[in-house]
Amino acid sequence: MDFFFRYSFLFFLGGMAGWVIELFFRRFVSQRKWVNPGFLTGPLLPLYGFGLAALYLFSNMIPWESFIPSGVGATATEILCIGIAMTLIEYLAGLIFIKGLKVKLWDYSDRWGNVQGIICPLFSLIWLSVGALYVLTLNPAFVAMTDFVMDNLIAFATAEGVCYGVLFVDLGYNLGVYAKIRQAVANRKLVVDWDKIKVSIQDHFKRIRRHANWIFPFSQRMEDFNQLMREYLAVLKLDNETRVADKRRKKDLRAEKKDEKGGPEGPKGK
Repeated sequence: MDFFFRYSFLFFLGGMAGWVIELFFRRFVSQRKWVNPGFLTGPLLPLYGFGLAALYLFSNMIPWESFIPSGVGATATEILCIGIAMTLIEYLAGLIFIKGLKVKLWDYSDRWGNVQGIICPLFSLIWLSVGALYVLTLNPAFVAMTDFVMDNLIAFATAEGVCYGVLFVDLGYNLGVYAKIRQAVANRKLVVDWDKIKVSIQDHFKRIRRHANWIFPFSQRMEDFNQLMREYLAVLKLDNETRVADKRRKKDLRAEKKDEKGGPEGPKGK
């Protein structure tokens, strides 16, 4: 019981904090618009919730000193394992949505060393840095917070029960949205970019001079939703064709340069 309430509190705390971070990241860095982040409608990102729970688990439930006598070595090993675990959580979450729901929640395809656009060295380094920050400075504060929760268990248990109820309703609603999207991309080798489709919906309403509800972007009638999906898929098809054309052009340029170097006046012709 202690374990469940302690970690369920951390899950909601991390998930809500991650939602706020991602919301402002999209507004001021990536999309330059207010875009509701994540696959849920409510202010919670489960990936960050599981991440905070994993940080707490690694820092308080595993006796690192028992395996590695050196204090510095134990701390370094703990931080390294956290970085690996966070990267693995990110990869599994991304893979489940891409393979199972045809939805890409984030895309690192333009990052060096990426794997399927789901993970990349840069963000693995970020996770490693977050792990170091947590282990070296933040863990005592989170231990104190969870202890406070356990000391006031009745009040927090009631609040968590309400939160879980809302979470399951939210999850059910969004699974219905994913079913519509799977139907829209049936028989197509396409994966829907979750952020881009939300921005596409906002752009659609901006063109017809209607208010775009960025918190509930999919709250449309089925006919409107199908129209929005057709517009998005047309843009996605154009983007894919442009990307393929760019790759072909770069390949042709490389071939031309190679031919010039190997031509009659090039090094091989002398």
